[in-house]
Amino acid sequence: MTWYAIRIKPGAQRPQREYWREPNESALKGERRGRGYRIASSINPERSAIETALERAKITFYMPAEFAAVRNRRRKGLYETRRYALLKGYVFVGEMETGEQWSRLLSLPGVQGVVSSWPDGRPVPISTMDIHRLRMFEAYSRAEAEERAKRLTTTEAQKGRRAARKAAKAARRKLFPGRQVRIIWGDKVGREATVAAWHDEEFVRVLAQELDGAVQSVTVPYDFLKVTVDDAA
Repeated sequence: MTWYAIRIKPGAQRPQREYWREPNESALKGERRGRGYRIASSINPERSAIETALERAKITFYMPAEFAAVRNRRRKGLYETRRYALLKGYVFVGEMETGEQWSRLLSLPGVQGVVSSWPDGRPVPISTMDIHRLRMFEAYSRAEAEERAKRLTTTEAQKGRRAARKAAKAARRKLFPGRQVRIIWGDKVGREATVAAWHDEEFVRVLAQELDGAVQSVTVPYDFLKVTVDDAA
């Protein structure tokens, strides 16, 4: 296969946002209120806008990419691989055998032009070996980024477990049996209680005062408890 390089407009190599219709709750229940759907969207990190346009036009393409381990914005301590264009501003196309194909290519959004020779203006063919080298580098970059993301995620998890053990150890020194506390979270919030015993590393069994004066034994996470001011003093 003969490959050619094309120039891409700024921003066309970024991931493209995808949209689709998603039925809302009223539509799922069979009710007919409003349109019955909402427009949902997401970004596919594995496909850029120019790649989507080339695929829809049924043009063979290859955009060399490199990968990096980045922190997940929604889940603390999780790292994942992210894909970036390796050659900024350039994508390769192949099997361009007719003028109609070139015309369709140049009309696509995001395409700026073709890398051509001077002075005849013919598209410059790219060596298949060069394409092979780029694919090898891409595979190596992905494997290295995946390994780094896994290693960083494991390290963050270990740090989190160490921090949790340290916090629990400090809480044990403060929440000893007989200590007067107040429940500050959960369905027993606001109740006064007395520490009875630790259930495990994270939960404490306390004797909580009910509204009618009765005492109820409940087990809650240790961070649901706060030492009362009078006892802390």
